[in-house]
Amino acid sequence: MSSRCTGFLSQPSFWQEEGDAPILKFDFGWLASHTDEAIARANAWLPHVGVEPSRVDADTKPLSSEGARIFRADANRTFRSEPNRLVCIKLLSFSQQKFGDYQQSLGYVAGLLLLFFDPATCFKVLTVLNDSPKYLPGYWRGEATACAVDGYVCEGLLKPHLRARLKELGLLPETFVQKWFAGICIHHLPYSILFDFLDRFFQHGNSYLFQFFLSFFDTFEDEIMRAANNPEANMLIRFESAPEEASAQRYVATIQSLDVHKCRISAFQEALSRRLQSANEGMWQKMDDGIEFSDEEN
Repeated sequence: MSSRCTGFLSQPSFWQEEGDAPILKFDFGWLASHTDEAIARANAWLPHVGVEPSRVDADTKPLSSEGARIFRADANRTFRSEPNRLVCIKLLSFSQQKFGDYQQSLGYVAGLLLLFFDPATCFKVLTVLNDSPKYLPGYWRGEATACAVDGYVCEGLLKPHLRARLKELGLLPETFVQKWFAGICIHHLPYSILFDFLDRFFQHGNSYLFQFFLSFFDTFEDEIMRAANNPEANMLIRFESAPEEASAQRYVATIQSLDVHKCRISAFQEALSRRLQSANEGMWQKMDDGIEFSDEEN
């Protein structure tokens, strides 16, 4: 085992205890047969995000209180070993405390990072992904408006007939980009393909997510146009019937030429602003308390 791994993969009993862990659902045996390669590739992500491995002696004692039940539930949905779950809970709790919000997609990313890095290093990586404009700023909020906005930016770059077809199928960007973007495809792509995706994501940031979006709908345009209904199209979106990653390299120039800030403003105004306003306004609406008095007229 490579000495450069400080995460759960360095545990001698990892495969015995975690071999069927949910985080490995899409591994299909690739990681066990490519462990050293995967560790080397994961270590190469750190310079891209400007993170050096943590040198602190990490305190992995469980929190005195597990905190929100969602952290326990998400840790249980990620690992099998109770000690590993407790480390995961602590990492997710610290993330919520520092970032001010939490979303399950953050849990996916934290779980994958914990395979390779100690929790203090994972927290440094999550901090950059959460805070840097290059990566996933605002994507990991409970109401992930920023992620939805970027989905609509991407949708606006599609061919008009594809945009119309997505609308007919009821495929709104916010219904699928959360897993593609905020969850960086961890629970969608087989690991043999996922690591190619992650290598490019850590190098190029969210611009690669935009390229991936455009490439997917270019590659699978015919399948989307032929989809009979929403469930059939969703199988494609979830990669159940499209198991190979689309090549995103052809869209590098397209994305580089975008005024992303301007596109985000337009996408928010056109696709989300009124909906969000209406939902929030509704919180102030006076409700009939339902009490009827005997002298009220029918």
